[in-house]
Amino acid sequence: MVHVKPRQEGSSTFFTALATQHACFRSGCLVGILAHKRGAAQQLANIAIRTHKTMHPAIQPRKTPGLKRSLELPDLDSRVLIESVKSEEPMRGHTVQVLLATEISSWSETAGPEAWTSALNAVSDDGGFVIGESTPKYHGDELHQVCLEAEDPDSKWLKVFIPWTMVNEYSLSPHPGWKPSQQVREYWDNHPTITTGQAYWMNRIGLAKCRNDLARFQAEYPINELECWALAGDAVYENEKLLKMLNDIDGGTGVMRELNEFESWEEPKPRHKYVIACDPAGSWAKRDKTAIICMDVNECAQVAEYLGHDEAHRVAKRVVDLANKYNRARVYIEANGVGEAVVSHVLAMGYNNVYFRSTSGRSGKQRAPGWYSNLKTKAQAESYLQELIIDGSVCIRSVRALRQLMNYRGQWSKLNRDSTGGHFDLAAAFALAAWAWRAEVGSGPMIKNKKVDPNVEFRRLLERIERSSYKKSNSRWGEHL
Repeated sequence: MVHVKPRQEGSSTFFTALATQHACFRSGCLVGILAHKRGAAQQLANIAIRTHKTMHPAIQPRKTPGLKRSLELPDLDSRVLIESVKSEEPMRGHTVQVLLATEISSWSETAGPEAWTSALNAVSDDGGFVIGESTPKYHGDELHQVCLEAEDPDSKWLKVFIPWTMVNEYSLSPHPGWKPSQQVREYWDNHPTITTGQAYWMNRIGLAKCRNDLARFQAEYPINELECWALAGDAVYENEKLLKMLNDIDGGTGVMRELNEFESWEEPKPRHKYVIACDPAGSWAKRDKTAIICMDVNECAQVAEYLGHDEAHRVAKRVVDLANKYNRARVYIEANGVGEAVVSHVLAMGYNNVYFRSTSGRSGKQRAPGWYSNLKTKAQAESYLQELIIDGSVCIRSVRALRQLMNYRGQWSKLNRDSTGGHFDLAAAFALAAWAWRAEVGSGPMIKNKKVDPNVEFRRLLERIERSSYKKSNSRWGEHL
């Protein structure tokens, strides 16, 4: 289990007592408790000893006297071992049945990034379990990685997030006539579920503890998972907008997941134009996946998605089948590396509605199939997607895509990986889809006919205006009545 908590919630005391109970009531149980520093380890040792001391005599097991940093129960052949990750080779040579790891967000800076992996390897595969708990600190740290891994439907981790507003101590009765500061007022307006007492505590105590730095307060006292991670590091995309899309999908529960490689949300509509963006990966790559996004150009909405492994010719067939289904959609395939093979297979299958890029050769300007990614085109694609996210134009229906976009920090370069060790394939494919959408919007009529009836064209354009005006946020002309 991984527990994400606000500052000073007291969960370390609870979980230390829980771990101690395992040793007190299980035969041959070795419990390991690892703190991020020596002072914290001593405090947890005191909690474990106090937990045993305050047990009812009828159930209290005999302990070895005199120990200050461990708890030995000789009649049960059980033991609680408490150390810090700064100790010399903590848990070295031990196999524990229960591991409690506290403040794991700070482990990297105190003991190096290998400390968490070393601790996990000390847990028995047969019946052992781990409790990791911490206040969030850094984007990409050990706690963040485990939280992202917990989002996988097949993950062994159970994630528990506690917002600061659920902690009773973080509330005070305001004095008569109290008015919040501008920082608190804006934060309160963005989170209307906060009570007056909680806003008063934040104004008087919470912000002061964080040097009146709102960003630091949000990291120390997160109210949702966005504030745990999206505020840390330099997020590429507007996370507030993405979180709202995510909440609209799952109601803020955080439990919805796409279970299939291919997901579709909408059947093709007559007279609608579609684009397909494909970020291919080699079939030999265990972690990297091929990502395909199908977008309705008329509505700037995601209608289908694929994320999985396959050989180049099978990926090409999937792209062609999807393109034929969605009104012979224009296909944009990243042509770097394995993408060249996918593009070649698509063309060999007789599908020619493929994006061609301009290239320079010895004979002058030429055109080559596929979209080529470089620093310039990547920056353009990301900026186009950011614009669509900020103004609320794009409709993203995939939970896994939204989560990748929220955690994306510019890892398209393939140098960094996501929580599963793979690349941000859906984030890259969505940026390419935004680039394709931008290119198609200015490419002429949605349906190309040799002869276009002006009256029919006028009615079609009028329908588009009415559709775009249906949502207030999408209309430049105001609310459609």
